[in-house]
Amino acid sequence: MEIAKQIFGWSCIILGAAPIVLGIGWVVWEFNIAPMLIPRAEINRIADQVMRDHPEDPQEWAFMEEHAAWFRSHTVEQGKWRRVRRELRKRLG
Repeated sequence: MEIAKQIFGWSCIILGAAPIVLGIGWVVWEFNIAPMLIPRAEINRIADQVMRDHPEDPQEWAFMEEHAAWFRSHTVEQGKWRRVRRELRKRLG
């Protein structure tokens, strides 16, 4: 009977913590890991296009796209634009 109580107690803890752990895992996946799976060639292509289309301030334009993705709750797209901004920052010094 004692073992059944322990199993029940641990089961309750696991079931109670599961939504929190899954939620944190989902955020880490969407915000950090999934954008890193976008090929570097695509990020470079987007950065080239942004520099060509918006020569006055390409970083500001990329930031506006990142903010728009945040506003629409497109986390992977937000991470993509963050990588584009990082690439533009490297190129512009």
